[in-house]
Amino acid sequence: MLGPTSNSSTRRRRSVGGEKEEITEGVDNDMLGLGLGNELKADIPVPLMLPSKRRKTAKTLGEEESEKRAERMLEKVVFGGEQSTLDNLFAEKIKSDEELNEQMSGEELFFIDRGDNSEGVLDQSKPKPAWHDEDDDQITLNMTGRKKLQDIRHKDEKELSGDKLKQRLKSQFENLTGSKPNWAKLKSEKEDRKRKDASSDEEDDEEEDLMKRTGDYLASSKSLTKGFIDVKKYTDANKASPSEGWIESVEFHPNAHVLLTAGKDLRLNLFQVDGKNNPKIQSVFMEKFPIMTAHFSANGEEVIMSAKSKWFYVYDMIAGKIIHIPYIRGIQERKLEKFEVSPDGQYLAFLGSYGQIYLLSAKTKEWISTLKMNGSAEAVAFSKDGKKLYSTGDDGEIYIWNLQSRTCQHRFVDDGCVKGTSIAVSPNNMYLACGSYSGVVNIYDHHDCLSKTRPKPSKAITNLTTPTSKVLFNSTNEILSIASSAVNKAIRLVHLPSYSVFSNFPELNDLTGRVNSLDFSPRSGFLTLGNNKGQALLYRLKHFSES
Repeated sequence: MLGPTSNSSTRRRRSVGGEKEEITEGVDNDMLGLGLGNELKADIPVPLMLPSKRRKTAKTLGEEESEKRAERMLEKVVFGGEQSTLDNLFAEKIKSDEELNEQMSGEELFFIDRGDNSEGVLDQSKPKPAWHDEDDDQITLNMTGRKKLQDIRHKDEKELSGDKLKQRLKSQFENLTGSKPNWAKLKSEKEDRKRKDASSDEEDDEEEDLMKRTGDYLASSKSLTKGFIDVKKYTDANKASPSEGWIESVEFHPNAHVLLTAGKDLRLNLFQVDGKNNPKIQSVFMEKFPIMTAHFSANGEEVIMSAKSKWFYVYDMIAGKIIHIPYIRGIQERKLEKFEVSPDGQYLAFLGSYGQIYLLSAKTKEWISTLKMNGSAEAVAFSKDGKKLYSTGDDGEIYIWNLQSRTCQHRFVDDGCVKGTSIAVSPNNMYLACGSYSGVVNIYDHHDCLSKTRPKPSKAITNLTTPTSKVLFNSTNEILSIASSAVNKAIRLVHLPSYSVFSNFPELNDLTGRVNSLDFSPRSGFLTLGNNKGQALLYRLKHFSES
């Protein structure tokens, strides 16, 4: 037995699987050899502790305290206790610091402050990324057939490593956004930016004074190049409510992202242009009034509509009501279907029969004066300042009217033209475009048109072979659009001042239909085409900012 110093225990025998085993119960901590009291003798075997299938009995308070004490002592033997753990960690920290000091040179251990003019020798490298996937560097991406990655793919490049792909995507993002986003900038970069901004305050004040003295400038960071135009077709502007027939008029609002469409289906529709959904804002039904022409007023508060009748309507968008203009005193005309609005908001020019052009006040809608051509009046256009009016007709001549004196200031022969069908003047008064029944569009230098009776065109555009129904310059004087409603896809964009036609518009698979009306947005970011299918096609000209 264990002798007088050993703790008492109860020993009994049982049979497990035909063999006899000896089970000892009540073994105290001293018998586990944990160093408490007398040690367990080596010649006494430690019996195997097997779970008993007998009914469990309630443990006494002494037995529970004995088991907890055994667990605590076992943790102390294995882990060394709390103080021992801290001592070990402190020893490892001292050892690692000593190894690091042996590896570092003297210059790396100390920093000498030499003032603002020189930097210290401390490592000022950028912090490492919070997360880096090593598998990205090992990836090799096959670039063939990946249309979404064409912008970052170099010519004849078939494969791209993961590291290069990451760098190109980063560069592409910074190019699109203009700079690195503020949240991705380091603290030192933000401080440098603040110092630069503070130093440039005086220069900004000088530039502001200069702008006050010199007036308006054409803010264009990059001129449009010829040959190829970056254009993308968007969702139709009137997809929410297509017209049931020809669209006779499309026009952008002068101040908002709004487009109007009107036609012979007796409806005036207003859409909000966002390039994706283009939701309809409002639809106005004009009973027994098939709209032939519709324009916004110069201030954008009204829409004027005309038809093949001697009266016309005005839709007041502020008040939300339609105003009927039944009769115009001084005009004996049965059809007033075509008209133009002056950019300065003073005049409405209606085309009458027998070469007559009726000038009305844009505010009161009252007759002011009548201008008379020798032939028929087919098209008119106002200058940007609203002081001149240009007209063309079936006599092949161009008339230039002075609206202050209401007289013909000058007229000249349109070279090779038998019947004029359309006319437009550029916003900067540099170009004059004249479309003819043959499809030829002559582009003149405006200065020659004011002084010569037979000026030679700077360029004759011969891409159209059917009557030119519409010519229009964009707001930056870099694009001239020409269209004919006689055949499908008869729409071209001409680059200025090279007088060359963009080769990629319209595209081969672009179903433009027969274009009857068109318009540029105020900043030339959008181009819309109204066709015979009731569609208002919408294109994004990426060279220009959105309207």
